[in-house]
Amino acid sequence: MNLRKKIVLFFSIAFGIVLGITLLSVFLSMAEYREQEFAQRLKEKTTTTLRLLIDVKEIDHDLLQALDETTINNLYDEKILLFDSTRRIIYSSVDDITIPFSNEILEKLQNETQEIAYREGEYDLYAHRLQDKGKTFYAIAKANDLYGKGKLSFLALLLVGVFVFALLLEIGIALYIAKQITDPIAQLTTEVSHKNINNLSHIAVPTTDDEITSLAKSFNGMLTNVEQSYNYQKNLIHHISHELKTPIAVLISNMERMMNDPDREKWVGYFEFQKNGLMQMASVISTLLEISKFETNKDKLSKELLRIDEIIFEIFESLKLLYPKARLELAIQYDVKDIDELIMMGNKRMLSIAFMNLIKNGIEYSDDNTVKVEISCQGNDLLVDVINNGANLTQIEREKLFGYFFRGQNSRNKIGIGLGLVMVEKISKLHEGEISYSISNEGLNSFILKLRKA
Repeated sequence: MNLRKKIVLFFSIAFGIVLGITLLSVFLSMAEYREQEFAQRLKEKTTTTLRLLIDVKEIDHDLLQALDETTINNLYDEKILLFDSTRRIIYSSVDDITIPFSNEILEKLQNETQEIAYREGEYDLYAHRLQDKGKTFYAIAKANDLYGKGKLSFLALLLVGVFVFALLLEIGIALYIAKQITDPIAQLTTEVSHKNINNLSHIAVPTTDDEITSLAKSFNGMLTNVEQSYNYQKNLIHHISHELKTPIAVLISNMERMMNDPDREKWVGYFEFQKNGLMQMASVISTLLEISKFETNKDKLSKELLRIDEIIFEIFESLKLLYPKARLELAIQYDVKDIDELIMMGNKRMLSIAFMNLIKNGIEYSDDNTVKVEISCQGNDLLVDVINNGANLTQIEREKLFGYFFRGQNSRNKIGIGLGLVMVEKISKLHEGEISYSISNEGLNSFILKLRKA
């Protein structure tokens, strides 16, 4: 059963039960009111008859019966019995309706029971005790309330008609509401069913501000993430396979030269060159694959408490071996009030790769191999600013700076495949941070890595 049918069925059953209980309560209340009203009429009828019989001395018993037959308030199929205190009948209406158990009724009335009322088949019976001028009388009336029952039957038919009409109207309204609710869902389902790896375009977002709109927006966000992940994997495989062709070709060429060169002493230098190239490729591939794995499931990224300054000092030590002429400086700004403000939760290996790439790039692209690293605080964030005095990037280069395999004009004749800053950006996102580039007032290049403090 689809959602539309479930909505219609649920609302129809719920509405039918509520409406049925309400209308049944109205009918039962009116039925009880009819019985009470008819009992009151019987009481008034017997009381009036007794008053005429006792107070009007000239009235004849036969005349009273005649008046009883012709009164406009005559009750259909009526039987009235009046008794004195000795239980002697003093009046009986002309009707031949029998009243069984009259002796038992009179005994109850004599035993301090003021009035008795109950149903007897189609008839209502009412008996009560009367007092007049110090004398006690008993009255028993039995009649069939055809007029009241007729009105009650009409009310029953009316309520049934109202129930059927209201239920049909509610079903129509429920169908309309269900259509309004399920049409956007059906449209969303149709659009989603047509999505595949080759069609990840956004679906249409309804103009209504409801849960369907939120669902569509969330799904579009998911499509964006899927598309980005897919493009990342696709571009990674495509570009790495393309970019590795050149270094691999160089390695093969060097190997051939080593094999054919009679001067065996050159082999050591060639092997050292091959070793460095292979290590560079292995490091890039390993890091990118690891970042890709963590991007699909960030919970698996192990984190620990780390001191930013200690990681940077370790990188300084490593880079000093590769770049003996490099000048590396670390400055902690005055807004860092306490050493604990340098602590954050992160993955040491990943952060080391990020800082290594930033500082290494700073050395290679600076004019005098000088890199300055400044650490400062900004609210709950740590800012690590890597500064060098190399050539500034153009506006076009800035827009492509963190793209795959981008290399600016200043990267000519420098080793690299343009993935270092991509890795830095990915690692910063894994740590809920961000990387940005700017040019300082002094014209220096500034790469600012923002990370969250512990």
